Amino acid sequence: MSFNSFSSNFTKKFQELSTSVSQKAGELSTNLPTLAQNTQRMVQEKLGQVTDISQLPQEYIELEKKIDTLKLTYQHFLQITSTFENESYDYPKYVNDSLNEFSKNVATKVTELSHASNATEAQNILISPNATTEPKTLNYALSKISLQSSDLINQLPSAIATPQDHKTAAILLSFSDVQAKIAQERLRQDTVIQTKFNKNLREELVGTLDNAMRARKDVNNKRLQYDVARSNLMNARPEKEASLRVTMEALEDEFAQATETATLIMQKVLANSGLLNDLKNFAIAQQTYFENSANLMKEFIEQNDFETNDISVASNNNNTAATSTTADTTATTSQDHDIDDDLDIDDDDDATTQGGIKMSVDDK
Repeated sequence: MSFNSFSSNFTKKFQELSTSVSQKAGELSTNLPTLAQNTQRMVQEKLGQVTDISQLPQEYIELEKKIDTLKLTYQHFLQITSTFENESYDYPKYVNDSLNEFSKNVATKVTELSHASNATEAQNILISPNATTEPKTLNYALSKISLQSSDLINQLPSAIATPQDHKTAAILLSFSDVQAKIAQERLRQDTVIQTKFNKNLREELVGTLDNAMRARKDVNNKRLQYDVARSNLMNARPEKEASLRVTMEALEDEFAQATETATLIMQKVLANSGLLNDLKNFAIAQQTYFENSANLMKEFIEQNDFETNDISVASNNNNTAATSTTADTTATTSQDHDIDDDLDIDDDDDATTQGGIKMSVDDK
């Protein structure tokens, strides 16, 4: 491209920009008086300095109230249900876990970087994603700690491990599995709530409801312009009445049209509100989560024997009982022996003594 061509294009673009700026400036200067009058009128109404305010139809006022109520309902719900978008809402301790994982990841990358042989390898290490970790939820935390506890018990030396220890480790492993499954059910519930409730409410807020709010704003602006025109006409000099009346009538038509348009938009928003259907999806998500979780826990309880029947304990109890029985037998034998001693009669005595008189058998 030659310098002349460049200069010609630059000049053309500059002229177009200047024309556009001039047009915008002209529009602004034309609208400034109107904007100033509208703003002044609005302030006067807020302060109660004017009372001749055009009244809107009762139907329109009722629709406005319903739209405001629907919007507030959406906003209030989202203030609460956005909780389901925070994976760790039932596990406040996740912050500590996250810090620990971050420290481990940093330490791992530092170790890997120390073995990097060139800049490319170092860059790949830095941009590589961290190791995938389990979600930070209460159920996953329970699953993790149960698994660790099961492993600890299984590591007991065989010399001191009992069948009851093996049974406990197995049940803890089963508990870990069921908690992991419940955690998955909760995450599925959260996903449904995020996509079929929160997302829909937000779309309506920034879509149809926002459109209704813009239509209402337009009605308010047209009403202000009309009321300003009425006021100007009332205070006008005779020679300006004709032109001001034309302006007022045109603004009156615009006000009426804007009101009708806004009424139709608000009616459509209320008629097509998906709140009830969204709420049903929310309820189904929770029902599915609670039912599946309850069934999983019921199955876990029914399939495991939680009774303590340690063989070593039973053996100790048996030994104690045997010792007690032996002692009782020894005591009984000793008592019998003492009685025999008390009743022992000399073999060479063939007579008994009665009343101090020695009698023979024959005498008796």
